[in-house]
Amino acid sequence: MKKGLYRLEVYYKQNATESEKEVLRFLISRTREAIEMDIHTLAKTCYCSAATIVRICKKNGFSGFKELKIALANDLNFSKQLIQAELTSSTEEKIPNIVVNALNANITAIQNVYNLLDFEELNRIVMLLAASKYIYLYGIGASFLVAKDFQQKFERVNKRTFLYEDIHLQLVSSTNLEKDDVAIIVSYSGLTKEMVEIAKNIKMCGGKIIALTKYGTSKLSSMSDYNLFVPTLEKPLRVGASSSRVSQLSVVDIVYNTYISLEKDKSMEKILASNKLLEKKEFE
Repeated sequence: MKKGLYRLEVYYKQNATESEKEVLRFLISRTREAIEMDIHTLAKTCYCSAATIVRICKKNGFSGFKELKIALANDLNFSKQLIQAELTSSTEEKIPNIVVNALNANITAIQNVYNLLDFEELNRIVMLLAASKYIYLYGIGASFLVAKDFQQKFERVNKRTFLYEDIHLQLVSSTNLEKDDVAIIVSYSGLTKEMVEIAKNIKMCGGKIIALTKYGTSKLSSMSDYNLFVPTLEKPLRVGASSSRVSQLSVVDIVYNTYISLEKDKSMEKILASNKLLEKKEFE
């Protein structure tokens, strides 16, 4: 189950042609009316062709207008499930306002992770991870920290993972996968040279790629078999990864919790064993 509004909003801001923008404005601002229409009525209303609407659907990950309408209906039905929170500062002082702005950016990031989440894709990914013997993880910089969080979580439920901090070892590792091995590549931009090269190596080996990247078209997302999208919130010139890291870590939590729900008894047994082991080490 996908949701559509956030995808359309991002597409409108970044990639839409002038002929597509009229349709997008109608879909975004008059969603309830749009889902009651057939494609030809919407095309007539927006003075465009049905082909333009189909093109918008396909560019945003939908097979056609029917699937997009279902996604938009999901938006209307499920948007209230999240607590809509926004922090405010009662003072004009600099530091409290910096704190509020930083936290609001993180709140927005998490809300838009929900808006981008495709539950069917999530289920396919979790089933793939459950069936795999190993998970190969890749990422550099802040993305490495997200990949490390993946590793720490999955190792606790006895899922063997491979993650190298040295980028050269990551590149070597990507050439050693066997057919149908599973790799998770973390790259916010989806354009990082090393991660794109790693993805090419994995495809040549016949491995399966799960990409954790920002929503939109990128080299990495186009090469991946499965995509976990995070919202596009930060500018290209970043002081440091902040809301992007929060959104990526939120996706890690979602994948992990969905995974352990598949084999709850077995997973909890491993988690309890890990906790006991770590508690023992603390007191030695």
